[in-house]
Amino acid sequence: MAHKGIREFTGEELSGVALGQNGFHVLTNIDETAADKGCEYWVAIKAVNDDANVEARSIIKGSDDFTTNSGTYNSGTSPVEILNGDIIYGAFDRINVASGHYVIAYIGR
Repeated sequence: MAHKGIREFTGEELSGVALGQNGFHVLTNIDETAADKGCEYWVAIKAVNDDANVEARSIIKGSDDFTTNSGTYNSGTSPVEILNGDIIYGAFDRINVASGHYVIAYIGR
């Protein structure tokens, strides 16, 4: 029987299909901007291999950055721990990943 394309996936499967269709970057031990990697922003950050200490700057006006520094990006000095396999959604143009930690940053545009 032929695959029915998008109509064959469950809602949960479809969200997995959509995430990553623009590609991704694996980031580790780095303070990286989306522009440095050739994109405008990332839409999700997923911890892989182990928990990861991450700080990320949001591009949404009026939105807090992903940090413990009162919602203001601080160049990696105020990271939040993301548990292995967890995904943080948003629109981020800068991500700092602690030394020895790995994340997948999904490209938005």
